[in-house]
Amino acid sequence: MFGVSEIASVADEPVRNLTSRSKFFATAPAGLSNAQWAEVMDLFRLEQGWSDTQLSKRIGISISMIRQCRILMRPLPPAARVRILSAMGVEMNLSSLIAALPSAVKEAVVAADGQSSFVRRTLIYGFFDRLDAGETTEVLAGFFDGLAAIAGVELAGLAERLGLSLSELTDLREGQRPIPFLVKVAITESFTAQDMGPLILSLLPTA
Repeated sequence: MFGVSEIASVADEPVRNLTSRSKFFATAPAGLSNAQWAEVMDLFRLEQGWSDTQLSKRIGISISMIRQCRILMRPLPPAARVRILSAMGVEMNLSSLIAALPSAVKEAVVAADGQSSFVRRTLIYGFFDRLDAGETTEVLAGFFDGLAAIAGVELAGLAERLGLSLSELTDLREGQRPIPFLVKVAITESFTAQDMGPLILSLLPTA
């Protein structure tokens, strides 16, 4: 139907010299171990010419915790990892944030994100394909009425939310013209898969 681009992988930057950034980008796809996070932390500290005291202030943990992380007595806290990445100039997108999570949390987030992507791909995008191929006015009206109900607005409010005039929304609702690409994008950005899933299932044939 149409693709909503996924967030780019953090592995896009090639390894040149052994810097904190290059080490992060090289190891992030496989996941950084506690030891690798400590190495990134110390590489970054050396690059900045900082003492442990200065590093402590910048990443928000005590000097004692920094030293415990360095000898692998404890992992570098996720908040400190994020602060290091931000200070290194790493773009804080979903990929880099996931890379900063502990393994167990990371696996849960990736699984949940994958399930959401699967729902969008198979249910929502498939439903838009059905609408493009031609559906009854009852299905179209039910879809837009359902979106308005989810948003808690009248059709005029839904039209504004989707960047349409009320007359344009009425034409779409009555099947007078196909749903434009940008309206589909606005729908998927305004409503989650969890919002739209039950609505779409209620409109699909049961037999």
